Amino acid sequence: MQPADWPQVKEIYLLGMASGTVTFETGVPEWEAWNADHHPFCRIVAVWEGRVVGWLALKPISKRAAYRGVAEGSIYVHPDHRRRGIAAELIRRAVVEGEEAGIYSVQASVFPENAASIELLMHFGFRRIGVRKKVARRDGVWKDNVLLERRSELPEYN
Repeated sequence: MQPADWPQVKEIYLLGMASGTVTFETGVPEWEAWNADHHPFCRIVAVWEGRVVGWLALKPISKRAAYRGVAEGSIYVHPDHRRRGIAAELIRRAVVEGEEAGIYSVQASVFPENAASIELLMHFGFRRIGVRKKVARRDGVWKDNVLLERRSELPEYN
């Protein structure tokens, strides 16, 4: 992902937000703020016929040094391009790139009704670690979050 990709990434992010089933966020930050909040590595875009149709990025879960190998992942695919293997390919690439950069654990937080995302993550080695009940509101409605994590299987991380 490059700064020039941001308008298309932002559009996909907004479409995800509008669905009401993928994030508590209701507004997209400007590039500078988003860029500062995410790791400089493992920012991957999927391009179809010259357009960004999906993206994945990792951000630190904490600024504390003890957690430098732990990240939170975000993944979004344009609604017109879902169920084509784009998300799977983004995750495949992120696992490799993340491990090369020292990420040994990736966390995800998913609304329970987003069963397809939960299933896909579990296919790639994520495990369900719990549910935060009514953790926050989205559009005035209390929502749960399913917590998942993927621990690297590389020997140096185990």
